[in-house]
Amino acid sequence: MRLLTVLFLLQGCFVQAANLTYEGLFSFTRRDLEESIAGRLDYIRKREATVYRADDAAYLIEAYLRSHGLPDATVTGVVVSPKEIRLTIDEGLAQFVGPLTVIGSLKVEEIQNQFRASFPESGKKRAFQPAGVESGLARVRDLMHADGYWEASVTSVQGQRNAQNETPFTLKVTLGSLFTLAPPSLKSPVPPSAALQDKLQRVTGKHATAENINSVRNTIFESYRRRGYREISVAMSREFTNNRLRLFFTLIPGKKFTVRSLTSEGMVKTQKNRVTNRFTGTIGQNYDENFLNEKIKKLLASGAFESIRLESLQGPNNTIDVTLHLKEAKARGYSFALGYGSIEGYVLGARYYDRNLGGRLWNLSAGLELTGLGWLGEASLSNPFFLNRELNLANRAFLISRDFDHYRKLQSGIGTELSWKKGKHYLAALGLEISHTSVSSPLPDDLIGPDDYLVNRLTFRQLYDRRNDPALPSDGWFARLENALGFATGDGGIGFFETRAQVSYYQTLGEKNGLSLGLRGGVILPSAQDEDLPIDLRRFLGGANTIRSFPELEMGPTFEGRALGGTSWWIANAEFSRALAGPVKGLIFLDAANLDSETDLAAGLGVRIELPVGPLRLEYGRSLSRDPGEPSGAFHFAIGTTF
Repeated sequence: MRLLTVLFLLQGCFVQAANLTYEGLFSFTRRDLEESIAGRLDYIRKREATVYRADDAAYLIEAYLRSHGLPDATVTGVVVSPKEIRLTIDEGLAQFVGPLTVIGSLKVEEIQNQFRASFPESGKKRAFQPAGVESGLARVRDLMHADGYWEASVTSVQGQRNAQNETPFTLKVTLGSLFTLAPPSLKSPVPPSAALQDKLQRVTGKHATAENINSVRNTIFESYRRRGYREISVAMSREFTNNRLRLFFTLIPGKKFTVRSLTSEGMVKTQKNRVTNRFTGTIGQNYDENFLNEKIKKLLASGAFESIRLESLQGPNNTIDVTLHLKEAKARGYSFALGYGSIEGYVLGARYYDRNLGGRLWNLSAGLELTGLGWLGEASLSNPFFLNRELNLANRAFLISRDFDHYRKLQSGIGTELSWKKGKHYLAALGLEISHTSVSSPLPDDLIGPDDYLVNRLTFRQLYDRRNDPALPSDGWFARLENALGFATGDGGIGFFETRAQVSYYQTLGEKNGLSLGLRGGVILPSAQDEDLPIDLRRFLGGANTIRSFPELEMGPTFEGRALGGTSWWIANAEFSRALAGPVKGLIFLDAANLDSETDLAAGLGVRIELPVGPLRLEYGRSLSRDPGEPSGAFHFAIGTTF
């Protein structure tokens, strides 16, 4: 018996695998064809060639070709030897989808993509099949409906097949009226809360787009989930009247659950109460999974945990027992940085960090940075859950040396800032900083203000952020407002009030284009003359992030070619970008800036590479309002958004 088994295995080792050869294949490469149906050919290619396997291979390939642009194709399989099956192909007349012309809509690329998606992909082409026409038109109509044009119609005109066997189409789109939402109707055995009723009323008049419709449905779901209902089912219907769309929701909330217990597992270094305190007040309250997940996201943002898994088990009397399974991350480490910027020159940095100091979830960071302008030493300690609330308390100490063309400074200081978020978009922060600065400059003493002084500064800043990505924004907007009250002691002392404001807007235009607009401005109001304000407290413009026809910090009033800074300013930027290849984008821009009543204009071109940390930018700005002694333009290299 053992001998028979060995002989059988040896025989299997010498079975010849069949090689497939092709004659008459022109529309596809052998590699593309076999990769498309590889799974079905594997059985044949791994075994000896037989007549039956030759017929099977011919059938599989013929079926694929007929459904991918060669409807008249025939394939014949012949056994040449135990090692080879020859497949002879007569492709017949090819039929592919040709150029698409869109009339009646600006969404040309999106409509073309939707229509083509209904035809089988055939390499870089789409195989023409009559059944795909109506399916493609339906997809285009759905695209128009998603934009709120619920009466939109689409027709196609099929052209004559060209020499490349491509059939062109003209798609005629009639949009009709843009529908708006009427007040939604909600029926449920559990009446909606007053807050939900208010939100549903506020959707009235909004465009009846798929995004807004889904938002209404999600708002209803989230409202009932916050009230402890987990087994929600919702049916939705709609009614069209006079260019208005009314949504009807029938909701069955199921059982209402409350939290009976909350425990945590998996912590080694972290103090347990530092985690459980984050969920104080959930015991005995409605089970709200979204609320718990938001808390978990904030814990993960501390950097102390690699992962957190939420487990919820149903207990007696409609209760839920919650367990957090945490996996701690490596909290301590070093980081190094190497870079270059048009203002700093070279940049070298090293930093030590501990994201879970003492197991308290405190974040310690200490580092040194060397640049072409000088150096910076900094240490900070932040508590992201100050007083067991959604408050971040950050303390900082720093020592900085900078050597600008118009002055040099050595500054040391300490500061503290308390910040908090309300909802997903609003952030507020209150800060206090005390610093000492020594300044030296070739400028006359009466133009630079005090050269050795102590500054006490109280700052309140607010940010409302609706960007889709802070590092690489392509849609949305944000607004920032910062007010500061300070007093500089030295040579008699001078008080000042400063305010800064910014609004930025981002919008994608089609699949490849984007528009960005920004407006910033501010004013410093000293208690004495502007010249008495220390030069390091003044505002300087020019450079990669302000007006790009000037080198860094060189716009505005000057003395013997050296900038003096100013106390009132504004900057306006407009950028139009287009995707070129992968993460690379081309850019044209217009900049305008004003510093102490002096206004300058610039235009320019740039190239950007989008990285996870922000865009890598190479730009050139040309002056449109050059005065004698001012540069005609400037090159800039920087990382991060302009505004």
